[in-house]
Amino acid sequence: MQRDRDFADFQDDGAFYNRRPSMWVETKGDWGAGAVQLVEIPTQDEIHDNIVAYWVPKKPVKAGDNLAFAYRLYWQDDNPDAPKDVGRVTATRIGRGGVPGHPASEDKDSWKFVIDFVGGPLSQMARRFDVTPVVTTSRGKIGKAYVIKVVGTDRWRALFDINAPGKEQINLRCFLRLGDKTLTETWLYQYFPPA
Repeated sequence: MQRDRDFADFQDDGAFYNRRPSMWVETKGDWGAGAVQLVEIPTQDEIHDNIVAYWVPKKPVKAGDNLAFAYRLYWQDDNPDAPKDVGRVTATRIGRGGVPGHPASEDKDSWKFVIDFVGGPLSQMARRFDVTPVVTTSRGKIGKAYVIKVVGTDRWRALFDINAPGKEQINLRCFLRLGDKTLTETWLYQYFPPA
């Protein structure tokens, strides 16, 4: 689902990417075990749609197999089944690791991630300092992680650094928690360190 609907973020008055609908697929019946595979196809021009997803059954498909899948498609701005009781990710930003306002880190294997969440229980919460980010990584080391409420908004922002030498992809996860209560959906991100 495309969540960014702000024209200022696209500045495109021809294709109007900020108004493009997303497609939500609702499965019907029993599809069995499997997974959805998301693919980004390399392209030389922004005019080519290059993000696709498809179903991969757990059981290998052999020549002559007969498979039937029923589904319903929704073209719209938002997930039709979006839970109202959890916060949602609205923005992701990546920059150089280290402390803002201090000399830049010489460590070329360190990056800062900033994730904004809104909605659900977050929308009713006053500023507080006991909301924590739960961050995991497939490799590397997570530095200090913390959460702030962005002044004058209903956004809550998780910030953390990761140090991960090497060029292999890094799979990251983050959600916000207050005590034992999960406040948000889980943000998933595949980061490919610059070569």
